[in-house]
Amino acid sequence: MKVLTHEQMRSADLAAIAAGIPALVLMENAAYALLRALEQRYMPLSTQRIAIFCGKGNNGGDGLALARLLHIHHQPKNMKVILAFAPEELGPDAAKQLTMLEALAIPYSMQLPQDLAATTLAIDALLGTGVSGEPRSPIAELIEVINELPVARRVAVDIPSANRVEADLTVTFAAPKPEHLLLDQKKLVIAPIGIPEKFLTAELNLITPADLKPVGSKRALDSHKGSFGHVAVIGGAGALQMAGAAAIRAGAGWVTVYSPDPDFTISLPDLMKGLWPPGVAGKVVAIGPGLGQNEKSLVESLYANHNGPMVVDADALNVLAPLSQSTPHLRVLTPHPGEMRRLLGRELGDRIEDARGLSQLTNAVVVLKGQRTVIAFPSGQVWINPTGSPALAKAGSGDVLTGLMAAFLSQYPAHPEQAILAAVYLHGRLGELSDEMTSLASRLCDHLAEALGELSV
Repeated sequence: MKVLTHEQMRSADLAAIAAGIPALVLMENAAYALLRALEQRYMPLSTQRIAIFCGKGNNGGDGLALARLLHIHHQPKNMKVILAFAPEELGPDAAKQLTMLEALAIPYSMQLPQDLAATTLAIDALLGTGVSGEPRSPIAELIEVINELPVARRVAVDIPSANRVEADLTVTFAAPKPEHLLLDQKKLVIAPIGIPEKFLTAELNLITPADLKPVGSKRALDSHKGSFGHVAVIGGAGALQMAGAAAIRAGAGWVTVYSPDPDFTISLPDLMKGLWPPGVAGKVVAIGPGLGQNEKSLVESLYANHNGPMVVDADALNVLAPLSQSTPHLRVLTPHPGEMRRLLGRELGDRIEDARGLSQLTNAVVVLKGQRTVIAFPSGQVWINPTGSPALAKAGSGDVLTGLMAAFLSQYPAHPEQAILAAVYLHGRLGELSDEMTSLASRLCDHLAEALGELSV
């Protein structure tokens, strides 16, 4: 799903209007999207004590249109429409919405009602994405009023005003905005309003289950292990065990693990132990977990010459750093921030631009781990992952991601982008399905069937 900046969203709006979709129709569609979101969560709306706080721009116009729809469809017994500015200061489309309220004799005021503290549902339609900087009076004071309502659920229109309203729910239109990427995705609704998809163009994307097909699709009845590829995991100790176990549990046809330690013993009988040095022709390679930094020549040789996909993690990243080498073969780099600093040879700046820059420099996919993991492709497209939880903040979680990614690349060779995105997304979901404190990285895949099942819903 595309993530649009304010400028990109405005361009999409203008393109839709130029194509023949009136601005008031888009505003009406936005108001209906708001109404549906409220109906799904806060019924019966007729008994709610509703306060709608409206600014003077299109965000305020959406709020005024919502007030009209609530009046028509639910006739709430107590609904306050509060204007932040005088009617003559409203933008043209917001002013038209106010005229429609007046035609229906729906009251509005610039004054705060005395019983405002009893509000149960507060709608923040003060500021949209087109406003930057600190909010000024009277908006700043109204934001404080909304946040201080003692029993209200707070619903933000498009974005929480100035990113300060403590919204229980945000309803945005057509596409998410960069401001939404740090929100709890359970509190975000992304609603279409009739802008044609061809106008929603951006290089920043948010992963959704719809982006991950065919990962998780039903397997053919005549499948055999050769149908799902052979993964080679190169590393050592427990990290190698966890990456290998994740790969086999995530559906790879078979998994062979390789360690330079002659005494390495496999703890999971489903894995095969390969002879050292590793033979990886025809395999998807995952290299680095627990490997140590004594195998620099092996890592460099495989990175440059292996003609299949390779997932590079942990110690393999460290021996390649700093990295500027480009290869025509699929390489996926999975650094945490410390490893990313070493790959870049400098401190991190903007996470998105750092990941994009390294990806384009090396012709590799860069998966920069952390809250809201960033996945950058050499094309310049960048994806943000919305899933994850503190349950992943344990040693071994990254090894599980490496195994998942190699497994999906082996099963879906015709869809490498979806395989990479799915590994990151599902890894985050495994964390969300686990207890934040007591979960073990080695048990994350216990939830994999459930997480995969969600993709087909």
